[in-house]
Amino acid sequence: MFMPKTVPMRKVKVFTIGFSIFLIGCASTRYNKPHTEPDGFGNIKWGTEISTLRDMEKVAQGKSSNSDLAWYTRKEDTLAIGKAKLEKIFYSFWMGNFESVWINFEGDENFEALKKELFERYGKALESEELMKKMDKGAREPSPIGHAEQFYAWWGKNADMALSYSKDRHRGTLNISSKMMSEERRAYEKQKEKEKRLKEGGS
Repeated sequence: MFMPKTVPMRKVKVFTIGFSIFLIGCASTRYNKPHTEPDGFGNIKWGTEISTLRDMEKVAQGKSSNSDLAWYTRKEDTLAIGKAKLEKIFYSFWMGNFESVWINFEGDENFEALKKELFERYGKALESEELMKKMDKGAREPSPIGHAEQFYAWWGKNADMALSYSKDRHRGTLNISSKMMSEERRAYEKQKEKEKRLKEGGS
């Protein structure tokens, strides 16, 4: 997943990308509170077309970025969830449709406030130690990044959510994504890659 250049925490970002892939195969666990899965963020429903939104500003993307995936910030966005103060909110649109949101925040106090708010809304999450055990089973060596961070995950039929925090850096991220949109994008990109290989093989 491409992130705008302005988003810090490259180490956390890299791990979260792999962590998001890991979540795809963990369909047995759901949100602990029924009917609480996010159907979008900030009153923007999953799948909403960017052309229907008037208060979004596109973020500059690198030359190697996926041209089908664009990132936006929102003018006069509310930079808070509950009592937690946020640093920045990025909205991801694939093929012009709202797919996910990536939220940055700073400080132990905001992390604890955000974690408390999410637990109250969605119930307890799968936590770092259990997640690491599951991930380490599929790796030759334990992830040094994983054991240095704190992670919490919620996932369900419609939305996946991951909260990560580095105590050393005092920075964290919250990623919420539409499961349907993400699966459609992965299938589309897989098909494009297959067609590219066939074309290269036939040339």
